[in-house]
Order: sequence, then C-alpha cells, then structure tokens
Amino acid sequence: MLELPTAFLTLPSPHDSACRVLQRKVRLVALKELLTFSGNTLGSRADAGVRQMQAVVQRAAKADTASVLAAVGSPDVMVPLLAMASGLRSPAAVAEPMVASLFAALATERVALDEAIVWELPTPMLCLPRQGTLTFSPPAKALLVDASGLAVEFQDGRRCNIRDLESVTVAGAGIGCREHKIGPADLDLYLAQHDSNPLALEEAHPEKDGNAVTLGDKNIDEWARALDGAVELIRVALPEWYAELRSSHVRIVPVGFEPEMHLSASYREAPGVVYMTLHPDPLTMAEALIHEVQHGKLNLLTWLDPVLKNAYTAWSESPVRPDLRPVMGVLLAVHAFVPVAALHARLAALQHPISNTPRFEARRAEVLAGNAGGLAVVKTTGDLTPMGAKVVTGLDRIHRVLARLVDASHWDENALPLG
Repeated sequence: MLELPTAFLTLPSPHDSACRVLQRKVRLVALKELLTFSGNTLGSRADAGVRQMQAVVQRAAKADTASVLAAVGSPDVMVPLLAMASGLRSPAAVAEPMVASLFAALATERVALDEAIVWELPTPMLCLPRQGTLTFSPPAKALLVDASGLAVEFQDGRRCNIRDLESVTVAGAGIGCREHKIGPADLDLYLAQHDSNPLALEEAHPEKDGNAVTLGDKNIDEWARALDGAVELIRVALPEWYAELRSSHVRIVPVGFEPEMHLSASYREAPGVVYMTLHPDPLTMAEALIHEVQHGKLNLLTWLDPVLKNAYTAWSESPVRPDLRPVMGVLLAVHAFVPVAALHARLAALQHPISNTPRFEARRAEVLAGNAGGLAVVKTTGDLTPMGAKVVTGLDRIHRVLARLVDASHWDENALPLG
C-alpha cells in the first residue's frame, strides 16, 4: 500500500490516542456545563429536579468518570450542553429534552447512581442512545433513573421500565424512529432519523437552507447501502483513518437526496453529528463522510485551543463560493480535503475500479489544487497557535507527498478547497 506520512488529527499513527483524548476533554466541558447550569428559568419543580440531578451525577462522576462521560457523550445530551456552553442557547430552550436524554443515557451506560433521580416534567419523546426514539401520547408524566435502569410514569399512574425500544409495549408509547447501524460491528456509526441539535436549521453555506431530517425520495435501505459502500472504500484505502473512526461515536443525519451535487454539514457544538445528502456515487459519499468527520475533529480541538488567533478576522475570496471565507473556514476545508486526497491516491495505487475513469482523475486534480491553494492561504494569512501549527504542518507534509504523485502543471493557481 502507498506509504503516507502520519499527521495530527488527519492520518494517525498506530495507537494514536489524540482524537480519543480530545473527545474526553470536550465531554468534560459538557459535564461541567451539566453540573453548573441553572434551572431557575424552568420553573420551581424543574429547578429542584436539576439540582438533585446535578448532585447525584457529580457523585457518580467521581466514582466512575468513564461511564458518566460515556452518557454525557451521547449526541442527544452533549450537543445541547455544548450549545449552552457556547452561549448560543439558554437552558430554557434546550434543558428539558436534554435532561430526559441524559436519563436514558445514564441507564444505557449502567451508571451506578447512589440515589434515584426523578424528572417530573411532561416528556413527549425519549431518545435512547444507538437505538432511536420513543414517543408518548399524551406526554409521559415523569421519568426515574437509578442504578437498576430507567422507568416512565404515565399520566394515569401506570409505570413502565424501559430497557430498549422493543421492551415498551404499553398503550400510549410507541417507537418514533430507529437508528440504523452502518458498517462493520467495530464501527460506532449510526444513521438516525432524529436530531436533537438545536442549531441544525442554522446554516453557514450560502447554497443550503438548514438541515431538516429527510430521506428525500429514497428509503432507509438505499441510504444504508450507500453508506456501507462508502465505509468499505475508506476501510480499504485509508485503514489508519478508519482505525481512528472506530474510536468515535458518529451519528449520520440524512438531509435529502441530491443526484447532481452533494451537500453536507457539521457544527462545532455537535462534533459527533454529520449531516449528509444521499448521492449515487460511492466515492462522493466516502468523501463526504471523511470531510465531515474531519470537521468534527478540528471542532473538538477548538473547544480547547483557538487554533488560529485571527480565525474570523482574516478573510479570503473563494472561486467556488459567492461568500468571503474566514481563514478558519479555509483551514477547516483543507483539513477535510487532505485525507480525501489521500483516499484518491490510495485508490489509484490499489488500482481500484472506481479510480479508472477520467472523472476520477479530474476530481483528484481538483482536490489537490484546492488543497495547495488553501494551505498557501492558511500559511500566509493565518496567525496559528502552536497547536494550530501542528495541524497545518501535518497537512502540509501529507499534501507534498500526494502532490508529487501527479502532474501539477495544469492546476489553477488560484484554487481553494471546495468545501
């Protein structure tokens, strides 16, 4: 297989733990938010429930930090917490469904709570990690979680223990939607038709209007087959990148079908959530998955280090987008597309059938040219922190090896990455 340099948060070396360390540290940021936010805008009953929950979870975190962080790392818990931590959403806007999701996650991770926690607010929906959603009509009256698991109390006084989606067969409760496992068993990768990201309908791309959940006119099996094919391309051509993916819980949210182009998105507050449109080309799907997971890695880092001191004060024009791009946007794009270029190079070296077309060669050249231009912008315009310099040095090292494998004489010298 074509040998490529390793690089921080891009192509890891064997046993590289950088991404796992970042995930843990950002989960600690979310846990701090969970243990310190005020419930006084939620009403007296909810405020009391928040304070009791915080006291019990704090004790559990001291006794078993790993299990509590696994529960906090569920997207339905961590994303609202990070939206609160960033100041983009208030507790009044997101805390109620977040606490309900926390109860389900604590039960799923079998956290040894030393006291039962009760949440006495109406709950219309419950998100079970890696499974899907339960809906309650009318909304459930209360939730209770303790060391034995999760229970729901209904308005008429009935109670039901919840182990998984299939265990709930009582009147008034039903399965809303399921999460679908993607790829081999060693991947913690799921396709979900539900989304608890409160920022999902806010869109930075000028040609896109939010990320509402939809399969388009396709069915779930078509989505799963396309994503399985994308994952297999990555596994074959980028085994080191695939190995790092195995350590990440990633949720893919479908946002439609686009036969002519591909649109995807990610959010700093949702580092484990990927928004993707379906496309008929497996290479395009593989590129998009790499692209957005890479965004998630850099987004994790930005919770701990600014990466660029002038991230959103230095701007550049783009030949492929109508809006100006901040230097952080250019770095995000290069960081996403350098491993895409590595995917192309490996597929070509393996003589994979997907690489034997003029379209593949054109795409490969387009991505490499954009990476060259993007790296030049970041290196000349960006005021990098030491950690940011580590990221860019690694990207540049890989890009130089990849660029030597092709004829660069016809590249557009003004190119920038497409994302």
